[in-house]
Amino acid sequence: MKKIYLILILLGICYLPAVSQQTTGGFPPLVINEVDYDQPSVDSAEFIELYNAGSTPINLGDYTVVLFNGNAASNSLYDSIALPATTLNPGSFFVICGGGGKVPLCDLARVIVSNMIQNGAPDAIGIRDNNSLSLIDVVSYEGDCIAPYLEGTGILDADTLQADSIGGKYLSISRYPDGTDSNNNSADFSRVCATPGTANVNTNTNCPTPTGLFTPAAKTSISMYPNPSRGMVNIDLKAIQGREVEVTVNNILGNVVRTAVVKNQNGLGQLDLSDFQNGIYIVKVSTAKGQFVQRVVLKK
Repeated sequence: MKKIYLILILLGICYLPAVSQQTTGGFPPLVINEVDYDQPSVDSAEFIELYNAGSTPINLGDYTVVLFNGNAASNSLYDSIALPATTLNPGSFFVICGGGGKVPLCDLARVIVSNMIQNGAPDAIGIRDNNSLSLIDVVSYEGDCIAPYLEGTGILDADTLQADSIGGKYLSISRYPDGTDSNNNSADFSRVCATPGTANVNTNTNCPTPTGLFTPAAKTSISMYPNPSRGMVNIDLKAIQGREVEVTVNNILGNVVRTAVVKNQNGLGQLDLSDFQNGIYIVKVSTAKGQFVQRVVLKK
């Protein structure tokens, strides 16, 4: 009887501080996929990108993003971000940004305009399960934070400020491919071109500056469907006054691959991408009210 009791105690201790090992296909189902925490001058384009690396939809309302100050004199949380009760489908992204309107494809813009994320030496960002209070994923950058705010070893060569200051690059720390997680931060993340809300890339040269900035109000006024699409994309223009809108399509590298004028016919416009290859495209609709940007996936 004593042996069984001792085993139960040990099991309880194992689960309290550790990062949860519940995985899907070897990966935690929800991961921190990309972070840009430092820019030249004022930090007003910071973001945290989450990614569903599992095979089933996730209710983000079950989780909270926590930000940890790894300074030895502090070693405490300095902020937490409650996620909305929205569904994140497998292979989809969710971007958290400051309220300055400088991050494209932002899903949750905070009131904080700048300096949303501390600059490290070291600091960490985690995802906490609201039910178990366990951390399901953690990224420690610019060094090693204390447990449980660390997986393996922290990212040492992570400073996005230094990188952005060289040649005007727009860089982040990212997993590649998306969702890759060996439970070792230094192995899983590298400093590459920033791609908020789209698939990560494995290069830090010729980085495009993300464009298509918009306000959350403009973002909710237009929708595109079906998404994924086989080629023909419907654009809901009911909230738009005017007979036509300008549309720009970029590939994931930021290159413009098409510009078009789409007619507003009884609140509906159509964009034909059937001659494009399968992949992810960024569609920007420009109207008198501003710009709307959405990621469209082609699967023929």
